[in-house]
Amino acid sequence: MVSGQLAADGRDVQDLHDVAIIGSGVAGTILAACLARNGAKVVLIDAATHPKFTIGESTIPFTSMMLRLLAERYKVPEIKHLSTFEGVYAHITTQCGIKRNFGFVYHRAGERQDPAQRTHFQIPKILNTENHYFRQDVDSWMLSVAVKYGTTVRQQQPVVDVDIDDDGATLKLAPGGTLRAKFVVDASGHKSVLADKFALREEPTRFRHHSRSLFNHFTGVKPFDDVAKPDKGFPTRWGEGTLHHMFHGGWMWVIPFDNHPRATNPLCSVGIQLDPRIHPEPDCSPDEEFQAFLAKFPDVAAQFEGARPVRSWVRTGRLQYSPRQTVGYRWCLTSHAAGFIDPLFSRGMSNTMETVHALTHRLLDAIRDDDFSVERFSFMQELEQGLLDFNDDLVANAYVAFGDWRLWNAWFRIWALGQIIATFEVNRAYARFLQTGDTAVLDPLEHAWWRGKAFAEDSPYAPVLELLREVSELCQAVQREGLDAGEAADTIMRRLKEADFIPPAFGLADPKMLCLDAKFFGILRTLRWARKKAPPAIGELTYDGLTLFMKKRFAKGEFEVTEEFRQFLAGRRYLGRKLRIPDPLKC
Repeated sequence: MVSGQLAADGRDVQDLHDVAIIGSGVAGTILAACLARNGAKVVLIDAATHPKFTIGESTIPFTSMMLRLLAERYKVPEIKHLSTFEGVYAHITTQCGIKRNFGFVYHRAGERQDPAQRTHFQIPKILNTENHYFRQDVDSWMLSVAVKYGTTVRQQQPVVDVDIDDDGATLKLAPGGTLRAKFVVDASGHKSVLADKFALREEPTRFRHHSRSLFNHFTGVKPFDDVAKPDKGFPTRWGEGTLHHMFHGGWMWVIPFDNHPRATNPLCSVGIQLDPRIHPEPDCSPDEEFQAFLAKFPDVAAQFEGARPVRSWVRTGRLQYSPRQTVGYRWCLTSHAAGFIDPLFSRGMSNTMETVHALTHRLLDAIRDDDFSVERFSFMQELEQGLLDFNDDLVANAYVAFGDWRLWNAWFRIWALGQIIATFEVNRAYARFLQTGDTAVLDPLEHAWWRGKAFAEDSPYAPVLELLREVSELCQAVQREGLDAGEAADTIMRRLKEADFIPPAFGLADPKMLCLDAKFFGILRTLRWARKKAPPAIGELTYDGLTLFMKKRFAKGEFEVTEEFRQFLAGRRYLGRKLRIPDPLKC
């Protein structure tokens, strides 16, 4: 059915859209841009208007590589600007922060933080520099990209109902009016109109994890480096990355936007995630709860001395919700409309990019064939439910580890191993796609073996998956059966030392190695190990994951080399004086 025709019941379908997307956050806008760029007629609908406050501000290497892949596969080069800090700074906004590391510092109530109980995951510079997105700028810019490629935008028009029929969907808007579309994607969030209409939320949720949240943006937050006891030194400052303050039953994020010499944004994103079974919501205001939290942890309190919140506090009940299904006839839930776990490990954005990548080509094929049968989209159900379950296990086990430093130090290495494997896989797939243009090389990303719970014994990756399964069971035994956390930690470290698939140069099997940093000579040793000693499949993955993308490091359009140089010079005391942004308080 094409524009200008009448439906069988006489409806005028001149304004029929191929896809209606509910929600104009980063998920909705990137999906809209990819679809519209490839010929789809897209309408993007939102109850609010840009710019708007939202969180989900920290990226990880896997996310950034998926952004590169989306840009190349769907021919939207602007998306690639989002994949590096320098790309964002040069093309989108100067308001974002830099992310050179994941920092984890362990606290005990009433005590100064022990410098010997800090873990640091350094992001290799050979990959790229990650971002602290200032989402109100990033999301509104991405909306303009979607518009550039032909997306129609309806802001301040909440979708109040969706009626599905044989030919498509009718979306009813407030305060009035309707839209017709062949397919509806709900990327709105927890208050999903489709989830509500079709009763898609599981009650109670199947997820193991429990957490509630308290968050705001602040000014005047001091770098942790300036207030904490000194440590032996790490490759980059704690303030140059996403800082996690961990304690029994929860963690706090500190995500600064002012942590580089060319910063123009004085804000810092701050949030506390608490297990309500351990830390129930108190009978007081959010600000009073925050102040009470600071009073428990001296080094965190020092970081916030003189700082002030600049927005209204957001405080939630339990955050976790899960879907019975994510796909139906002519509709799909994506991102946070489907489900949510926790901001820990910055996986929300990563999961979103995987979902957008898989959904876009399926929608384009369905539009071409005029076939929107549920079977064509059944994989999305498998993918999204799998991503949520994987993240649930990851986060729930991490919260168990927060109860004991020894267990955290061991679990940190399991998390890092997963990061490394996933990044190697996406690096390899991206480089192969650039070389061949063959989408078949991207199949491993849609069937990610490293997230699998069931696996064949003859799989070359079976030992890796067996380790991940065993560690998850150990953490659950600590939580449910009272297994000693130290005993569980010792078992994990022993398994890491015994494993022949762990790259030795990364230090994953050494509990005294608190900084995981892939330096130049460490990378060379890892490449030699991959060729000579590693199990064949792991060796090939490691070698390809490191070398194939490194060959693209200075390819045209991959990195903003000029901006990298400016950022480097800005950090030099005299040479960079003209490149730094003057501090208005000192002018």
